[in-house]
Amino acid sequence: MKKKIHLFLLFTALISLLMACVKDTDFNQTDDILITPTVALDFLLFNLSSESFSEIGVANLVVSDTTFFKFLNEDFTVDNLIKADFYFKNTNSFPIQFSTQYQFLDENNELHYEIIIPVNSGSLSNPVITEHIEIIEEGTIVNLTMADKVVVNVTAASPLDNLDGILNLQSKTTYYLRIEQ
Repeated sequence: MKKKIHLFLLFTALISLLMACVKDTDFNQTDDILITPTVALDFLLFNLSSESFSEIGVANLVVSDTTFFKFLNEDFTVDNLIKADFYFKNTNSFPIQFSTQYQFLDENNELHYEIIIPVNSGSLSNPVITEHIEIIEEGTIVNLTMADKVVVNVTAASPLDNLDGILNLQSKTTYYLRIEQ
């Protein structure tokens, strides 16, 4: 008899527990899932000395480099990227100014986005830091996702003959995604 009462109470408690858990659950809410991750990455880094530059004409010297990053034009990124922030920090110990140009190109070398940053002159004893933040939002983010490489051109406005110094770039990017169910 005690065994039947215990089984009856256990069965009743189990049924009550199962009905209470299922009754208030709305499985249609899974359609409303929104995930908004941010991904912060190092972007480009370099240290340039006067020997790094090649002459491109009278009084103009340039360093050029290409970096490929095919993930920006992948379907997932194109569909979910809503914003990108680029942070550039140039430390210049040369006594001349530079211009840095970042061209975001597709596989056919068609320009889709460009950033131009003037870099202030400094000295060996007092390097000057030039910072720039570029925010690319929903209106122009599609241009960024069409690129699969960035070409960086650093141009000196005057000759670097007999000049000592270093031009250092540190940059980061933060990508903001919106993933909806």
